[in-house]
Amino acid sequence: MMADLSGFVANSHHLERTIHHVTLVLLLSLTLLPTASSFCPSLCTCESDRNLRTSCINASLEVVPIQLNPDVRYLNLTANQITNVHFTLAFYYQLESLDLSHNRLDTLGSKNFESQEKLLALNLTHNVLPALLKDSFRGLRRLELLRLGDNQLEQVHPTAFQSLVSLRRLELPSNRLVSFEEGVLRPLVSLDTLLLANNQLLEVPYGGNLEYLRSLRHLDLSGNLIEFVANDSFGTLHQLHTLRLAGNVLMELDWSGFSGLSALQLLDLADNNLTTIPTVQLAKLYNLTTLTLSGNSFVELPPIAFQNLFQLRELHLDRLDRLEHIDTRAFIDNTHLQVLTLDDNPSFSTLPVRLFHGNPHLIDISMRRNALLTLDAVQFPLDRLQRLKLAGNPLVCNCTIRWLWRLVTGTLDDDDGDDPDGVAFLGKALADHTNITTVLLIDKDEIGCDLNEDGLVTRRILRNMSEGDINCPAHLVTVLSVLLSLLLLALGAGAAIVYRRKTRERKKILQERKNVHERIVPQKVDKLELERYLAQQVLSNDYRELRPACDLPVRYDLKYPDQTAHQLAVAPDVDPDSDHYENIDYLQHQRALGSSTASNATTQSIITNPFHQQPPSQYHFLAQGQHPAAYQTHQPHHHHHHTHHPTHHHPHHQQQQQTAAAPAMTMQHPHKYAHHPHHQHAGADGAANNSNTLPVPPGQRSLNNYSPNFFIYVLYSHFILLLLML
Repeated sequence: MMADLSGFVANSHHLERTIHHVTLVLLLSLTLLPTASSFCPSLCTCESDRNLRTSCINASLEVVPIQLNPDVRYLNLTANQITNVHFTLAFYYQLESLDLSHNRLDTLGSKNFESQEKLLALNLTHNVLPALLKDSFRGLRRLELLRLGDNQLEQVHPTAFQSLVSLRRLELPSNRLVSFEEGVLRPLVSLDTLLLANNQLLEVPYGGNLEYLRSLRHLDLSGNLIEFVANDSFGTLHQLHTLRLAGNVLMELDWSGFSGLSALQLLDLADNNLTTIPTVQLAKLYNLTTLTLSGNSFVELPPIAFQNLFQLRELHLDRLDRLEHIDTRAFIDNTHLQVLTLDDNPSFSTLPVRLFHGNPHLIDISMRRNALLTLDAVQFPLDRLQRLKLAGNPLVCNCTIRWLWRLVTGTLDDDDGDDPDGVAFLGKALADHTNITTVLLIDKDEIGCDLNEDGLVTRRILRNMSEGDINCPAHLVTVLSVLLSLLLLALGAGAAIVYRRKTRERKKILQERKNVHERIVPQKVDKLELERYLAQQVLSNDYRELRPACDLPVRYDLKYPDQTAHQLAVAPDVDPDSDHYENIDYLQHQRALGSSTASNATTQSIITNPFHQQPPSQYHFLAQGQHPAAYQTHQPHHHHHHTHHPTHHHPHHQQQQQTAAAPAMTMQHPHKYAHHPHHQHAGADGAANNSNTLPVPPGQRSLNNYSPNFFIYVLYSHFILLLLML
């Protein structure tokens, strides 16, 4: 069995060599014939001009015809049934362009283009080629364009492009390529454009392939299965101007993913799975002029979303299904932006008022099929716009779109000179450029608004509506706004007037203080009168010597109720909170009061502590007019006598107790008590019955009984304590 198979293979090779030799003989014989004797097949068009074009489009050819003019330069064999090119192209060595698209080529073989050294363009699209074998394009050293799109290529031999040193454009879209073997693209040193769209590439084929294409200017990797762009994926492509990565499954971009693309001008990242604007990655593309981010999953456009893209001219943000919010400063860095598209964003319902204020060169805005309910003229730079598209938005038919109705209907003239909508300048010459007329192209045949009639919402074309159909009542909110504005204006004016008046008064006071010395008139002073006045002041401030302190018995009538002591008469008008810091006149006044009430005071008793009782005779010297110094000599004797005879009272002591009672001393001033002249004539008997009152216990004392010096002392003590703590 194996021997038969090997013999069959040998016979096949022998037959192929025989056919090859026969073909060469026929071709050589045809070359000996004159040019005029060349044959043009049916359904073909053969031009005999200097270009020598032959076109056999849809001619039902199954092989490449060999009877054509051998000097033909342009051969078009599109839409035929050709399955291979074996031994049929060697005759046409003058070919510059060959089109074999839309055939049934399933293989190219090896060295079948070896004779086409002048071939510049080769089109093999829409065939069924599964692979590119070794030396498939050998001999095509001048080839500049190779089109292999819409085939079934799964594999490319590393030497398939070995001879294509002059190739400038390679098209491999819509195939089944998953990856490239290392070195497949390395020979393409002159390559300018590489199209790899709609394949099954899992990553950017940089290592061993793209890194050698230093002259590459256009790269298309859209429609693949690339999930991320790693760092330095385009590191050596310094000449790249166009990069398309749309239609992949990109979820993230490394921070240095676009590093090295300093000359990039167009970047297409549409239809990926990006959830946030890649601001950091894009910030390195200083020369970027066109950016497409449509079809991603952005929820919002943050402030300065396109940072450092100062040269950006076109920005496309369409089909963002989740977009809800655009920050007012989103495009603030894009000062040269000219074209902006925001179409088909179903969740975008609010347009910021000052969104385009930082884009002075914006001339084209498209915001169709969004969820915008209201639009205002101040939201658009109508003075410089050339194209505005707003169709497909559910606008509400009210006063907010009156300006838009005027644009659509062309009602721009205002006889009164008033322009509330800010659109009257359209169609008129600008003041600074009298030869330029502002022309705004708007999709007026498609813009409509929703009109609510009895609960039924209907869409009306704005161009077919009259101004009366637009609901513009004088709303209560508008009236209140006007009134509030007037009220605020009045308040502001009143505040200004009051402030001005206060300022004047303050200046006047300051001026008066400044010039007060000028109004003081010096007076002549009589020296005698001045001396007499000062002498009176000295006499009035001359204080008498205070009475020295004396030990008074402590009152225990509340603290020790069960103990008894001698009875002392208490005058009814005497303050119980007595003190010895009183002057002599006040003490004499108290004695006179005590003598008048001596008869009533003899029946009163005061319970004192026996351990602190003092003999009544200690106050005798005061009643008899003796000097206070005598108290120091009498006190020890009476104290000793009182201690040894607690129950026996000497008659002399009893007489002193009746006639020389201790005076009532308080901290109050003499002017607090009324002066009774009829009490001053009382004798010694009344003075003897005057009781010596003691201070009231602290629990029963009121704040009025304390001297101001006491409070000053307490405050001063606390202040010193606080300073020590600090």
